[in-house]
Amino acid sequence: MAKTKKFNKMGSLQPNIDDILEWNKLPADAFEPATETEKESFIQERESVSYLKDAWRRLKKNTVAMVALVIIILLVIFAFVGPQIVPYTYKEQIRGSEALDPWHYTLEDEQKINAYIEEHSGVKVLSAEEAIEQARAEAEAKGETLSRVEEAKIRASANVQKEAASETEITPKQAAKELGIKSKAFGYSDRELQRMAEGEDVFPHVFGTDDQGRDIMVRVMVGTRVSIIVGVCAAILVLIIGAIYGSVSGYCGGVVDTVMQRIVEIIYSIPEMLIILLLSATLKPALEQFQNSGDGVMQNLVTLLGPNLISMFIAFGLLYWVTMSRIIRGQILQLKQQEYVTAARALGAKGGRIISRHLLPNCVGQIVTTTFLQIPSAIFLESFLSFVGVGVSAPLTSLGSMCSEALSGLTSYPYRLFIPAAILSVLILTLNLFGDGLRDALDPRLKK
Repeated sequence: MAKTKKFNKMGSLQPNIDDILEWNKLPADAFEPATETEKESFIQERESVSYLKDAWRRLKKNTVAMVALVIIILLVIFAFVGPQIVPYTYKEQIRGSEALDPWHYTLEDEQKINAYIEEHSGVKVLSAEEAIEQARAEAEAKGETLSRVEEAKIRASANVQKEAASETEITPKQAAKELGIKSKAFGYSDRELQRMAEGEDVFPHVFGTDDQGRDIMVRVMVGTRVSIIVGVCAAILVLIIGAIYGSVSGYCGGVVDTVMQRIVEIIYSIPEMLIILLLSATLKPALEQFQNSGDGVMQNLVTLLGPNLISMFIAFGLLYWVTMSRIIRGQILQLKQQEYVTAARALGAKGGRIISRHLLPNCVGQIVTTTFLQIPSAIFLESFLSFVGVGVSAPLTSLGSMCSEALSGLTSYPYRLFIPAAILSVLILTLNLFGDGLRDALDPRLKK
């Protein structure tokens, strides 16, 4: 039987389902409803996510950036939580624990080492504590007491004698090597070892102590904390000033933009280090007078920071925001030509509202990246200034000042330089690596 042909209202031939199947060579069940199995196996479209979630997804795929983030978190915990756990403070001088190494020998091993040195050198090597105990016993026999000044003199004399004997005689390290005695981890003084032998718990000096008996690990923790705080505060200061200046310059354009950019070029030509040194020398008398004017919170803060660190923050506010302002200005110049900005103007929105609600939020990728990359730059500057002696003021410490203090004893105690230098290098490296990963994740043009 021949197929019935149908015509539409215009008089043209209207094909039926059989003709469509025949023309497209589709199966007979092509227009039947899908089964439940087919519905479950159907590929779903990608779920719509926000800009930040999509950036986090891309960031997680960057292995180097994620490893750097983990190290940064560990360093932050080390700097801010560590000093709360260790019972020592960064400025506490522990008597009898001066110049301890990050390792120790037991009391029995020390006796063997001293006996070996005495046997092979003919000179009995007394430790500072032994010399003090001997002098105290002699004073008590005479009915006298040993003052702290005399103890300090005896301790210094014993250290000098020990160093003088070490130049010509066998050193404790050589004696321990000859006897096959291995040192134990962490530093303890003889007095602390004696307390431990009596059953008392003593927290170890993991990185040893300096010549004044201050725990090096706590000082490294506090120095790392100071570096992180300085870097973050400086980056926030640069962000605020640079974002405001750059957005106003880019949005206004014309003569305003030209004048503002000439000011930026003048600031670029100013040497930052010279400004910091001049500010430090100029502000020091005024800050000292302000410190002596009372005992309030601001006076204590100024005393803690010192004129050098305050001068550095002022220099950041005066000079270091120009790069941020130029980056934001370039973004604003591109975005202010978009349709949504034109629509906002047509609706009567003011310039400030357009900048804060429409332009700056669309620059968040560049703002976050530039701000984060400013942190290691500020940390390096603070460490360099502290290294040359114009950074943090004593007794507050930083990684740069610790490296500077360690130079005088580099041959005898090299770990005092290597430990803070390693922490500083790892901190700056990881911040830069994570900043690069953050830039790639927040750039929509690199979307994968």
